[in-house]
Amino acid sequence: MQSSRVKGISCLVDTDVAIDFLRQHEYARGLMEHWAGEGLLAISTLTHLEIYQGMKPGEEGATNAFLDGLISVVVDIPIARRAGTMLGELRSKGMTIGIADAIIAATALQINAPLLTNNVDHYPFTDLKLIRGLEI
Repeated sequence: MQSSRVKGISCLVDTDVAIDFLRQHEYARGLMEHWAGEGLLAISTLTHLEIYQGMKPGEEGATNAFLDGLISVVVDIPIARRAGTMLGELRSKGMTIGIADAIIAATALQINAPLLTNNVDHYPFTDLKLIRGLEI
C-alpha cells in the first residue's frame, strides 16, 4: 500500500490497543467496534513486528486473523524519512522517544489519520491527532 493519503480510515491503531484487543480486554473490544463503525481500521507493519515479538505459542491463528482484518500500512521511504525528521526535531529540543513510536506517529501523519493509543505521552507531536484509547 502506498503511504499517500488514504480515504476511509477512521484511525491507526497503536500496538498497545491491538495487544489489549488480542488479550480480550473489554475496553479494547469496545474501542475497536466503535472506530470500525467510523471507517476502516489501520495498523502499521511495525505493529505487526511488535505483536509477533510478544506472541505466545498457540496465539498465531487469532493474531493472524486479527491483523489480516486491518489495513496494514507499510513502513516505506516517505514514512521512514518523516519519522527520522521528527526524531531529529525532538532531539534538537532535548527530547527523545523510541524509534518505533516515531515510525507509528509518522505513519498516522502520512495517511492523515488519528492515532488510537493509551500511550499519549509517547507521542509529543503537535500535528499528530491522538485518540485516547480508554475514552470513546
